[in-house]
Amino acid sequence: MSNYINRLKKNVSYLEKGVNINDVVPSYAMHPGEELLDELKARSISQKDFAELSSIHPSQLNEIIKGKRGINADIALQIGTALNIPAEFWLRSQMFYELTLAKIRAKEAQEALKKSSKKLAKV
Repeated sequence: MSNYINRLKKNVSYLEKGVNINDVVPSYAMHPGEELLDELKARSISQKDFAELSSIHPSQLNEIIKGKRGINADIALQIGTALNIPAEFWLRSQMFYELTLAKIRAKEAQEALKKSSKKLAKV
């Protein structure tokens, strides 16, 4: 039992380290189209069949699944109705995707600024 307790003591949580979870920036943003594709696969529904079921143009659906097109309110309603998953889920997923992308870009810009200021300090 003491080995277990020692291992627990070594695994310090992010709260104990003083890390604010809101400051953590993911390295990858998951597009809602990926979630949609996972849902379609889980239900064994082809893109073609889902396009017909949801009344979304097949090329538009493919662009969403590939992450080339976002999900707006109208599309969220169509997906939500066809899959019986609330439209709010799909809109929230789109919002989190866009917010995560913005955080990633901001972090990258901040890191680039730090690098350039270090180079200037050396000069």
